[in-house]
Amino acid sequence: MNLVANGGFECGLDPWIPGDIPFSTHSIVSPGDTSTFAYEYEQVGPITDDNYQSPGSIDQDLIVTVGESYILRFRTFFDKCTPSEGFVGVMLNYAPVYAVDACDFGAGEFRDNTVPFTATVSPFNVRFEFIIGESPAQVKIDNVVVEPAVPW
Repeated sequence: MNLVANGGFECGLDPWIPGDIPFSTHSIVSPGDTSTFAYEYEQVGPITDDNYQSPGSIDQDLIVTVGESYILRFRTFFDKCTPSEGFVGVMLNYAPVYAVDACDFGAGEFRDNTVPFTATVSPFNVRFEFIIGESPAQVKIDNVVVEPAVPW
């Protein structure tokens, strides 16, 4: 049972909330991973201090059971692997818990990411942050799933 609404971005952006910064854009693009669409964050202009202090993001609040264990799964795509390409960070309830670097798995294809967690409050916020150190650069996420660690 996936607790994330529109985790495959097949219905546009809603209910995800984007947080853009100067010289960046976001869009729903095709093709996605194993579906028609994916979320794409693109650095289109010069890199500023804002890129690191207040990165671009996308987030959603989930209704969870406090004290229960869950698993967040998602797929990432980086257009290239360079030392300054950057990474996708995951914040759970506003605390950083995971990051996938552009060179962790290589560029040019979607890769799996898994983050276990225990819910401490409900609603519980899931946020992806895009820390990009060069321009142009494109990062995609798709197939976002949060489900109980032990199926009901």
